[in-house]
Amino acid sequence: MIVLGVDTSAVAAGAAIVKDGKLISETYINTGLTHSQTMLTLIDSALNMADMSIDDVDAFAVSSGPGSFTGIRIGVSAVKGLCFAQNKPCFAVSTLEALANCADIDGFVICPVMDARCMQVYTALFEKTDGEIIRIADDAPKTLAELSEELTVIGKKVLLIGDGADISYKFLAEKGLDVRKFSEIFKFQHASGVAITAYRNYNRGEEAVSADNLVPSYLRLSQAERELKKSGDAKK
Repeated sequence: MIVLGVDTSAVAAGAAIVKDGKLISETYINTGLTHSQTMLTLIDSALNMADMSIDDVDAFAVSSGPGSFTGIRIGVSAVKGLCFAQNKPCFAVSTLEALANCADIDGFVICPVMDARCMQVYTALFEKTDGEIIRIADDAPKTLAELSEELTVIGKKVLLIGDGADISYKFLAEKGLDVRKFSEIFKFQHASGVAITAYRNYNRGEEAVSADNLVPSYLRLSQAERELKKSGDAKK
């Protein structure tokens, strides 16, 4: 099975080709250019390096959130268009689960963290059990204090991965937790994690979705929506 994965959930962007669970090629950019400028070029480059065409792809995968509202929309829209054009299935992959699959290491609670500003992170928890990355907590926006309490109850070594790892490490270490940071290379999201996660989930029996049913997962309202809600509540 050949999966083309796309990630535009944060400041970096990329595309990757995975064949039968093996990473074949990956493109990555973190230059500040908008994802709408770079996404199709990244996909073309990943296919060319793998000596494949879009027709060779069996399924598409995209990081559907959490992350940047604009970035997620760009990635999801691009993959929806490819799926419609190719009449092929797609997988909506949690950005946090994709990060966890990049940190495929035994002996830790794997804690992907994405900086959500104001001492908050998007996070989830995973563990490697019997050779598989298993989810033990759902994706959610949390304060660092809430995350600290949750990890204290679990009482295990913690491996942080993602662009929120630096701020999380400082806070959690000061709380006395046994925390480590994963490789600096994976401080930002990678499309390889998206493609590998989709392939692994497919082999666990997860069904792909049609382009019509592919939707973002933001986890919380945008800042504009929060401000509008706050304004409406104040008028009541």
